Amino acid sequence: TQLIETSYEQGEMISSSTATFTFDFSQTASDVSVRTYGVDIDDGRTFAIDASEQQTISLDFERHGMYIVTAYAIDSQDIRVQELHTLVVEQVITWTEENTGNPESMFFEANPGNDGPHPSYFVLNSTVSNPAPFFEVNGQDVDLEWAVLNIDGQCLGHREIIENGDSFTWNTMHFAPVEMHEIELTIREGQDSLDVNQRLEIRYMA
Repeated sequence: TQLIETSYEQGEMISSSTATFTFDFSQTASDVSVRTYGVDIDDGRTFAIDASEQQTISLDFERHGMYIVTAYAIDSQDIRVQELHTLVVEQVITWTEENTGNPESMFFEANPGNDGPHPSYFVLNSTVSNPAPFFEVNGQDVDLEWAVLNIDGQCLGHREIIENGDSFTWNTMHFAPVEMHEIELTIREGQDSLDVNQRLEIRYMA
């Protein structure tokens, strides 16, 4: 299993890593010379190399998913030998907003990067702080509502009054998510500035 790590600050994506798997064919045994090594991925990509020049193939994935990869070798007599491999790519998204009176929505795509199975579940840890600066005179409690929305409407939600100077963490999970999701934070009452720290994990169970 490899992990894609994506980070947002103030509503803007600042980084997103790539999951990389390397196939090493150097231990391939054959009675005759091997001509070609290759891999076929079920997202439509194919790679082939000249066995006399290279023995490794690296695969990069920018989207989560459970990918089926066919690794093969073709010898000088055109005999092909292959193996199937399952590669699991998960994703963790971190989201940070500071000093906001109108939190932005966080969007994420639950569909995988291939036509394979959807994620088994996602886990959301959302911490909202209502800081009380030293010189603040009129700090307020904030009535905050969380909503996780998908194509069918709201699938998860929570509401909490966060007192001035306090913070609250909402932990939740949802099984078998599909398509685009939105995590929406709405201030129902109170106009204080908030700090938002969220961590979303998209997970697969093989």
